[in-house]
Amino acid sequence: MKNYSQVKTLRIGALLLGLAAVCLSPGTAGAAFQEPLTNSCIACHSDLGVERLSRPVTLWASSVHAEVGNTCDGCHGGNPKDPTEEAMSAANHFSRGPKKAEVTAFCGKCHQELSKYFKDSAHSVTGTQNCVQCHGAHAIQRISIEIIAPEKCGTCHDYAPADKLKTVLLGLHDRFGSSKEKIRKIYGLPTQPLVDQLGNVWNQLRQVRMVSHTFDITRVKKKAEEVQAVMATMESEIVRLEEIEQERKLLGWGLIALFIVLSIVTWWYNRTEKKTKQL
Repeated sequence: MKNYSQVKTLRIGALLLGLAAVCLSPGTAGAAFQEPLTNSCIACHSDLGVERLSRPVTLWASSVHAEVGNTCDGCHGGNPKDPTEEAMSAANHFSRGPKKAEVTAFCGKCHQELSKYFKDSAHSVTGTQNCVQCHGAHAIQRISIEIIAPEKCGTCHDYAPADKLKTVLLGLHDRFGSSKEKIRKIYGLPTQPLVDQLGNVWNQLRQVRMVSHTFDITRVKKKAEEVQAVMATMESEIVRLEEIEQERKLLGWGLIALFIVLSIVTWWYNRTEKKTKQL
């Protein structure tokens, strides 16, 4: 019995040692407890005492690029894993930043379609503007119609053409938002086809926003009309479902009213019958 207990203890000990070896092996424990790698670009520039060199990191931290995980190397190249100055070497394809004439192509490495449309614009052809004049260089925010404003567009030329462009875009967005809200409020009816169509409309609406980078109001209006035609079909279906929903509601209230009336009639009849029997 004593030998059996000793053998059992040894087996349990061996099992525990085996589990410990698996848990602490480089392939498991190392992966589980490894500290996240530090981005050397952000770490180094954040600590620099020269504002010209540290400010880009501060601006970037509030940008959509930071939000989606695009760090310094996404635009400037370099090796963010190298803590030495070699991170900014030519071997690591580091670029300090494009010249004014190169900005559109530089941003177009990721934003190809927007870059293509912008190259067709008067801003690009004349070389007076590029992406950063409207969107910024480091504190880049999500695309917003509100970027079209007198303080940006009215400094170089009359604001009226830009205001027309903004009106077209706002009209489409408001109409899209209204349809989306109406679909959300429809209950008890098959709305999935409308939801799918709404997604299609959104993709087409994005195309209008893309084309708006040409700043050609005629071209933008033509694209907007295509979207409005699709929206009109979708809105007709929304109206149809709303009418069905309203008819069902009226029918439901009618049935409730009928039930109440029948209940009152039944109560009155039973009461009358009871009085008649008492007489």
